[in-house]
Amino acid sequence: MNTTYTKLETWCLAHRKFATAPAFILLLILANPTMLSLALGGFMVCLGEMGRTWSSGYIDKNAKLATAGPYRFMRNPLYFFNAVIFFGFCIMAFNPWAATFGLISFTIIYRATMRSEAEFIAGIFGDDFTKWAAAVPMFWPKWTNYPAQGQFSWALVNKHREHKNALAMLAGIILFVGIYYFKTA
Repeated sequence: MNTTYTKLETWCLAHRKFATAPAFILLLILANPTMLSLALGGFMVCLGEMGRTWSSGYIDKNAKLATAGPYRFMRNPLYFFNAVIFFGFCIMAFNPWAATFGLISFTIIYRATMRSEAEFIAGIFGDDFTKWAAAVPMFWPKWTNYPAQGQFSWALVNKHREHKNALAMLAGIILFVGIYYFKTA
């Protein structure tokens, strides 16, 4: 693999939150939202946040391998629903160049993250992870018959502070609505 690309992935892995900021800022700067793009994109952002909440209610990080709920269909539902959220913001921005840059950035950042976390989780859960990983895809959801273990817990949602993420998504939607009103006024 290209060493420059590998270095970029390594940096993105270590600075994931900072690495996503330029893509989101570019979306904001180049945004040219319409009422339709706001409605469709806002709907996608809300769906993504509901998916994150669903996922957060099943994962007890590093304590128990999550195989129930969305973890029965994909190994990284939090990242999948982050992608849904980001795609929703790309729709809201209604600028194909900004969206293309953002989606490429998102792919680089989360590809490295998912590979690194797979290695880490395999080290913790060993054969249980290996069996689950063989049956459940890393990112794109797929119906599986993998035996689910665990149940949804609002306490886990709260532990992961998903309400703060939901407020950040709401703030993002409000920013795009503000841009629309500023540009159409």
